[in-house]
Order: sequence, then structure tokens, then C-alpha cells
Amino acid sequence: MIRLSLQDGTQHHLLEVERLPARIGRSAECDVRLPGDATVSRVHAFVVSTEHGLEIQDAGSRNGTFLNGQRVEGSALLTAADRVRIGPFVLSLVGDGDDQQETVEAGGPAASRVRMETGLSAREIEVLGLVAAGCTDQQVAERLFLSVKTVHSHLDRIRDKTGCRRRPELVRFALDHGIV
Repeated sequence: MIRLSLQDGTQHHLLEVERLPARIGRSAECDVRLPGDATVSRVHAFVVSTEHGLEIQDAGSRNGTFLNGQRVEGSALLTAADRVRIGPFVLSLVGDGDDQQETVEAGGPAASRVRMETGLSAREIEVLGLVAAGCTDQQVAERLFLSVKTVHSHLDRIRDKTGCRRRPELVRFALDHGIV
């Protein structure tokens, strides 16, 4: 059995996978389901056990599987520090000694409330939270596995939706709405 941390925007889950190889994708038959996003293939990737340890294998997906920001060509060895991105989802291995002992919904109902109140998407809330925490655009891009241009695009939409033009105004908005 392996344990995986799954992050999807503001949601964070701890998954236990009973058997290997584990199929990852949006199909109901997958061991790790990543529903609701067309950038995720029905069967997108596999986690397999080899003589070298656990590996991630791309299943020929159109949009790719990324390990620490690099596209996986074939397969790649996984360690606990690695981050696997499939569409908007980020997976990582959880070791026995890690402190993540239960499923946590980051923000949970509060995050849904913020989305309803502000009209911001989960990803925009994530970007705004990092900006409000003092991250540069480059740091936001690195943490979310995005390009800086995509971060700028998110910030443009955030500014349009909130009416905040300057970074300090965005920070105030994030504080007022419980994003940070």
C-alpha cells in the first residue's frame, strides 16, 4: 500500500492506494480518480513498483505528466520530495513518518464561500493567497507549476473581478475575504 497527497486548488486529500500498479486518471476505473478536468486523460499515468522503487509512468496522455516541473518521458523514479502534476492536480508520496495522518480540506466550506462571495476560481484564490503571502510572480509560478505569463493572466482576471489594481490592494482584499 502507498499513500499519496493530492492537492487540487484549495482542496488537499490523503489517499491510500491498495494495489500497484495504480492507475491515475479521470475514469471511474482508475485507482486514483482525478475527475472534472478535460486536461486529465481517462487513464493518464501509472504508479508502478520496480526493483529501483516506485516510478511514475505516463500512459501516453495528450497533456503530459510532469515530475517536479519536467515532463515525464516514459517513466521516472519517485521519491517523497517529488511533486507530480497531472492537469491541475498535484500528487506527492507520503511516507510513514509524515505528519499528514488524515484527509484535510484546505479551507473546506470556507473556500467555497470565498469562491461564491468573490467570483474567483479556486486557482485564482490560490494565486491571490500566494501573492498576499508576499510571493513574487516568479515564486507563484514555481510553486504552482505555471509559467510567469499564466500567473500574469490569473492576476489580470483577479484584478478585473475584484477591482483591485495594485498589489497592496490585492493583499487587503485577500485579508478582508479570509484568503490568507
